[in-house]
Amino acid sequence: KWRVDETYIKIKGKWCYLYRAIDADGHTLDIWLRKKRDNHSAYAFIKRLIKQFGKPQMIITDQAPSTKVAMSKLIKDFKLNPDCHCISKYLNNLIEQDHRHIKVRKTRYQSVNTAKNTLKGIECIYGLYKKNRRSLQIYGFSPCYEINHMLAS
Repeated sequence: KWRVDETYIKIKGKWCYLYRAIDADGHTLDIWLRKKRDNHSAYAFIKRLIKQFGKPQMIITDQAPSTKVAMSKLIKDFKLNPDCHCISKYLNNLIEQDHRHIKVRKTRYQSVNTAKNTLKGIECIYGLYKKNRRSLQIYGFSPCYEINHMLAS
């Protein structure tokens, strides 16, 4: 199961949209920063996820019209099960709560590139703190083990 949602952040006084996807365990699959919130952006983001991680059993989204249109097109293009798209604002609470660390009020970005790199860094740091991911080996090593080893020496 994937949970897909978009949230908005301000960059240089203009609203931009951050698409995020997490799996059933709360691990971040991908993030994508776009200037527009439209059908094409939602379609491109979910298509990118499918190409990277394969076809999901279920994709849970909120009631955003752009996501509904994108999912109906993806179901046709990738021959997904029509029942794989679930629209629910309550089942999507996990990803809504996961937006907290990104939506810090004092954070101000001056460019899309700066925002993109900063948000990727924030996602990496919070990935280390997620309980389920502590023993996960990323790039052949466990980040928590490496940090503890460095602090011990």
